[in-house]
Amino acid sequence: MWRVGRTLAAALLSLAFVIGFSIWFVNKYFWLEAHSLIARFWQPPTAEQVEQKQLRRIAGWFSLDCGHVRHRENPDRAIACADEAWKTWRRFYVSFDYVGIDSHGVTGLAANSKHEVYEAVTDDLGRGSLGYVGTTVTLRTTNVSRCENPPVEQTSPPANRYLTCHPVTLVPD
Repeated sequence: MWRVGRTLAAALLSLAFVIGFSIWFVNKYFWLEAHSLIARFWQPPTAEQVEQKQLRRIAGWFSLDCGHVRHRENPDRAIACADEAWKTWRRFYVSFDYVGIDSHGVTGLAANSKHEVYEAVTDDLGRGSLGYVGTTVTLRTTNVSRCENPPVEQTSPPANRYLTCHPVTLVPD
């Protein structure tokens, strides 16, 4: 019994040494750090994946997926699907990409079985229309708010159409 424990301890110590040496070797000769290797193999979820998870959770099982519209794609089918689902009291979710000045992200709407609509916005700071902003980590925020108004279509520059429940009102000069 004592011999098995000793052999197991030696094997674990050898394994720890091999892993440690491998990390040191890769870092020294290939200039790759362990956390960057982990990030390459197990990438964090994208803003779209985070948004879709939130919207599906709100809409519930067997809800209508009206799609995800990429930046500068034609949103007609997704908007028509969401409008029809809203009018017929069906549960649905739909999302739209956007690119801001210093960030990019996804905005979407989801209606649950009580006909309540929620808007979810997932924002990734550091990647916008003016290029990359120097950040050391991904700054991602997700905000979910209950809509007081029915969904309406909005247009944002440069001519991207999307659905929102928080209409932007312009103040005259």
